[in-house]
Amino acid sequence: MLILQITLGVIVLLLLILLLPVHLHVFYHEKLVIRAGVLFINFTLYPRPPISEKRKQKKAKKEKRKQAKEKEELSRAEEMLRSEGVLAVVHYYIEMTRLIGTALKRLVRTITVDKLILNLIVASDDASDTAVNYGRVCSVIYPAQALIESIVRVKKRDINIKPDFLLEKGNVNGEIRLHVLPVRVLWALLMFFIGYIGNTTSTKTVQ
Repeated sequence: MLILQITLGVIVLLLLILLLPVHLHVFYHEKLVIRAGVLFINFTLYPRPPISEKRKQKKAKKEKRKQAKEKEELSRAEEMLRSEGVLAVVHYYIEMTRLIGTALKRLVRTITVDKLILNLIVASDDASDTAVNYGRVCSVIYPAQALIESIVRVKKRDINIKPDFLLEKGNVNGEIRLHVLPVRVLWALLMFFIGYIGNTTSTKTVQ
């Protein structure tokens, strides 16, 4: 009975952790600062503190594992090419591309932007250049804003782009606050994993 209670307690605790939103705050005003946090626990992602020698060694080991994994993937592709033919390899990677694209869309939909602020002053030492640059900036920023809002939910936004014909140099500052629920991210990754297993199995079946 005690073991069952402990197991249920661990499951409930894990569910609560997965339901806690993870926040990301990106702030730029002369320098870039990126912070992440859960509840009252916050840490800085950028600028990062100096890397210790121990962390450097861990990073080097991680890089070696990454390279070994890439070699393993290449070896798998070469083996598939020999045993199953070009069409099977092409089909496999087409399906993988589709699965990755679907997974990325699911992951993006898990994001909620709580605040999006951008203040941009376009200026240069020539008035005609300022006007031209202002038009170019608007033609990039506003479509990008529309694209972002068509993909993710934006609760609050405040975007101000202004030309200044008196200044010789422009200025930009802004911030973005967003959060994700780990349970939604976990679900998106689980669906990708299921699709990956199904794609691998179907490739072997074709053989």
